[in-house]
Amino acid sequence: MDENEEFQLVSKAQTATRISDKDITHILEKCGGFGPYQRWLYAYISIIWLFSRFSELNLPFISAKVPFLCYPPNFNASLIPANLTENEYLQMLQPDGDDQCSVYNNSFTGTHYTTPPSNSSKLQCSYGRKFLTEEFSSIVSEFGLVCENKWLRSTLQSVYFAGYLVGAIVFGALADRFGRRPILLLANACLVVCGVTKIFIPSFITFLILYWIQACGNIGIIVSTYALIMEFTSSELRTPVNFVFMCVYPVASIFETGFAYAISDWRHLELTACLLPIIVFFIWIFVPESPRWFIGRKRFREAEAILEEVIKNNIKQHEDVLGILTNDEEETSFENSYQENIPEKTIVNKEENYTFIDLFKTWRIALITLNICFGWMVCSMLYLGVILKSVDMAGNRYLNYLLMQIVEFPSNYVSYYFFMRFDHRKPISFFMVFSGLNCIGSNFVTEGSFWIPLILVVLGKFGIAAAFSSIYLLSAEIFPTVVRTNGLGVASMSACVGSMLAPFILHLSYYVKWLPLSIFGVLSFISGMMILLLPETKDKDLPQHWTI
Repeated sequence: MDENEEFQLVSKAQTATRISDKDITHILEKCGGFGPYQRWLYAYISIIWLFSRFSELNLPFISAKVPFLCYPPNFNASLIPANLTENEYLQMLQPDGDDQCSVYNNSFTGTHYTTPPSNSSKLQCSYGRKFLTEEFSSIVSEFGLVCENKWLRSTLQSVYFAGYLVGAIVFGALADRFGRRPILLLANACLVVCGVTKIFIPSFITFLILYWIQACGNIGIIVSTYALIMEFTSSELRTPVNFVFMCVYPVASIFETGFAYAISDWRHLELTACLLPIIVFFIWIFVPESPRWFIGRKRFREAEAILEEVIKNNIKQHEDVLGILTNDEEETSFENSYQENIPEKTIVNKEENYTFIDLFKTWRIALITLNICFGWMVCSMLYLGVILKSVDMAGNRYLNYLLMQIVEFPSNYVSYYFFMRFDHRKPISFFMVFSGLNCIGSNFVTEGSFWIPLILVVLGKFGIAAAFSSIYLLSAEIFPTVVRTNGLGVASMSACVGSMLAPFILHLSYYVKWLPLSIFGVLSFISGMMILLLPETKDKDLPQHWTI
């Protein structure tokens, strides 16, 4: 084989590879970038997101603090004075202040209990508790997660996001290996089966395990469907489509608030949230596989079948579109011919493989990576922390929660506007500093007022939601193409770590009330300042390799 023929074979091999990776964008545009097919697909995915998010949104309500009263030793309800109810008498035995896990030792006259004097001795609340579940119940009242077991409440909340951490990795890898569509089905099955089963399990340890698997399934749905959305969307529509889908979360939150208000028993509330995703099994029938994934796996016939369906629904001409693709037999035949005709001595440059280690290859690159990861961790920590905090604050817990969620509508719009109007670092820095200062300030307002602290915390949520919706794009613009997926994966893991830490930071309120929000605020302020140290990316091409 002469040198010219060899060059032609190598060029043909490289062209075939480029068809799989680059020309698919052109194909989707020729098929109709936002035709009826895509609109129906987005509607299906929106419904899937809506019904699958309820199990996550339930977390603040099913793990909410429930008021309780402590029993004194050797308590006998028949000895309570006739003019007092059991709750009224037990309330008299509770010390004043925040000491909820102590009880006065009651005295006995011979026929009835007497009102304990002010100098009565205090005992630990270890003789039984009565949870006041008339208004609502939660896992706290179900498993007694108070006093010496109060740390288990934080553990429960962290276990859920530990499931997110593992599920994002496992289901992400499975979706790349077996396709988005089957993994969506598997993830939804994990959510429904484990979510319903755990409700009827009396063991707290088993409950945690099933809850962890349920969380894995929840994030698996999000990972597989988000990839499917982006792979069906043309380049110019990705930003608005992404913005619209981010609004599904606060929409689901509005429905969740109504469910929580109407259903006071935590079992019924959780059962509702875990049964609603059954609808996804029926919608799944109409959800296609990603043609990009089929092309990446060199399954061109399946890709052509889906694209033909897209063209048919979008009423487009397809003769000049599907001709770009090569079928399996032609590709295999070419590869065999290529291998037979290239001499053994011919050296073909292989594409270099990159791993997450390349995110730390120099001190400068390592500092950028750590800065981004710290920002993701703080955003996630603060985002979850203020939501969990809202149901325990003074005032109406349903109104508090609703305000925390609907504030995301204006925050998403403002962050989108700021990104278009200014550069990409300063808006994130501003939002994080703004959020941190509001969280800190909410601790130092007039005692007895709950509206001012609530407004400040809502403003804190506004800022961190705007920052969180922006830092993803900034990270994708900073990490070069060769390590972009690895970089976003490491950043997402950092966000899960932040979510796992948030409940334990909130747990510090048992010791110092103002400490959790102050920690959130200080970390947000520091991270906001550090964001300014990152390179600017506005109006710049996406980097292919590290240039620093």
